[in-house]
Order: sequence, then structure tokens, then C-alpha cells
Amino acid sequence: MRSAAITLVSALHDADAHGLAERLLGNGPSRDHAMRVRGSAVTVARAVAERADRLDRSCGPEADHGLVVSLAAGTDVRAVGMMLANAARSETGDDRVLRHVVSVLRADDVAHLLWSDVDDAFVAAERISALVEYATVIVLDRIEPLSGRRRRALVALLHRMAPHALVVSGRSVRGPLDLPASNGGAARLLTGGAGWMRALSSGADLDFPPRSDRDSLVTLRYREPLPFHPGRLARVIEHDLAAGVNGRVLRSKGFFRLASRPDHVGAWSSFGAMLALDPTANRSWDADAPVGQALWFVGERLDVHGIERALDSALLTAEELLAGPDVWRTWADPFPVWPTLDPSHGRRGE
Repeated sequence: MRSAAITLVSALHDADAHGLAERLLGNGPSRDHAMRVRGSAVTVARAVAERADRLDRSCGPEADHGLVVSLAAGTDVRAVGMMLANAARSETGDDRVLRHVVSVLRADDVAHLLWSDVDDAFVAAERISALVEYATVIVLDRIEPLSGRRRRALVALLHRMAPHALVVSGRSVRGPLDLPASNGGAARLLTGGAGWMRALSSGADLDFPPRSDRDSLVTLRYREPLPFHPGRLARVIEHDLAAGVNGRVLRSKGFFRLASRPDHVGAWSSFGAMLALDPTANRSWDADAPVGQALWFVGERLDVHGIERALDSALLTAEELLAGPDVWRTWADPFPVWPTLDPSHGRRGE
């Protein structure tokens, strides 16, 4: 295993990642143990691996040392981590190269996106979701403006989105010893550690019964083999999934099938009031393509049965199913054309 255990630090804002990375270095390591890097995931992973190799050579294989990497905002940290792990596995047979993947969030900004009904901040929403779901440590700055109730709800949501992650306040992280001990296996969590991944790959929701005694959040896992009718699905999204109708959905994620687009599997992703419906790389006939609907929801006071009934109403009827794809393609489809066919993105609210 590579001796220089790597800690990746990322944030929505470069200054936040750089500031925490400086604190994690403490007073001990030299500047050789820190780096700031930007670029594509391939460029970043290659640069980090090369620096770690130089540290190994200069410090010796028996040295207990680490490399703290501050990533530029927008870097695909999951891709970087998996590339580093795959490279280590191919070289040494051991993929335990990442000590931690640390994400820094401004708690008040995240809460604003979740609870203020903002519906046009798709880039920020997607980046925040990735920062949370692919982290081993989530550091919350600027939590003071939040009420105690809102603070508890935010932390509870983060725990649902990233069940394996430690959530701490920014003030509590003053140096490297304030992070939990690690065996270097953080990269393994990147492949399937997100809450939605674990829920959809298991036989039941992560917390069953769906309401937890610890908070007011409710989770729902929805699976059905039938595709959605485009018009009825649009109405469900517009009315039944709107905040206050069946509770407030804070995060949803998964895969879906739209009958009017029978050749493609869709990716469903919401954060607050923003819902993105995009195509995946999977064609419908791929052996590993998800079948039908596989969706995970988490939110406040969700009416599980109400949401299930609404989604069920958007599924094809027996007669519609028998009509076949040639007929489905002729149906009115209110969603924007997917990028595979048109530069537009399949998003509601844009």
C-alpha cells in the first residue's frame, strides 16, 4: 500500500476547501505534504498520485505521513478517488489509498437551497449532493444562522444521504487529529456508499420503519417494473410532489423509465425544489440497465402512501402497455428533449 495516505478536501467554494486543508496540515508536515490542484479528474488523479509517489521516495516506506489535497470547486471527487484506488490496486494489489474524503459546506447556503423553494440553482444543487454523498467527513461552516430545529433537520438529512459519513462543525476541526482514524479504505465507499445507492441495492429502506425516532424525516423506496406515462408523470411532479402536498421532499435520487423515450434509462435527481431528469449512458436493452422505476425519497413528514399512489397513477395501464413503443413515441411529452437528441437538458423548472 502507498505510505502517503491521501486526504481529499473539496467544497462548493475554493476558499473553504483551502482553509480547511491548511488546518488539517497542522504545524507538522512540510509544504510537500500539501497541494492544490485543478483540472479534469484524470489530470487531478495523475498529479496527486505523482506527488504521493515522491513523498514515498523522500520519506521512506516506513514513514507515517500523509498528503492533504485541496481540490478546486467542481472537481469530480468521486472519479478522482476511484482512479487513485484503481491505480494503487493495479500497482500494489491494495486500494486503501484514501484516508478521508472531506467536504466543506456552508450550512446556511445549503439550508436555503433546501427550504426556500429555489428552483433554478441546478449546478449548486448537483455539486452539493455529490459533496455530501461521496464524503467520509462533512464539515459544516456557518451553522450559527440556523435555528436549532433547522440545524437538526439538516444534519439528519446529511446522515440519510451519506450514512457512513461523520458530520462535524467547522469549529471542531482545528487539526489533523480532529478527523477520525481511518484504515485508508475511503475509496471503497465511493462506489456504493451513498444513501440512495444503499437503499436501492438493499431489500428495504435504510431505516425501517420509514419514520425514525430521532427526527421527523421519512424515507421511501419506490420500485415498479412499468414505465411512466409522460403526461401523467408531469402532473405528479407538478402537483403531488410539490412541497406541502405529501410532505416536503428534500432529496430524491434513482432511475426511471419514460414510455415516450423507450430507448433510454433516465436518471432522476432532486434537491430541494429542483428536479433534474436526465438520460443515463444505459440503453434500455443493456444487461445491467435498471428495470422500470427505482427511486429513493427522503423528506419531512412524507405521506408515503400518498406519494406511492401518485406515482402508481403515472404508470402505464395494461392497455397502454400492450400498445407498444411505436405508439408510446407518439404521445405528447412535456419534458425537454434529452442531450442525446438535443442540447437541451431534461429538467423541470429551467
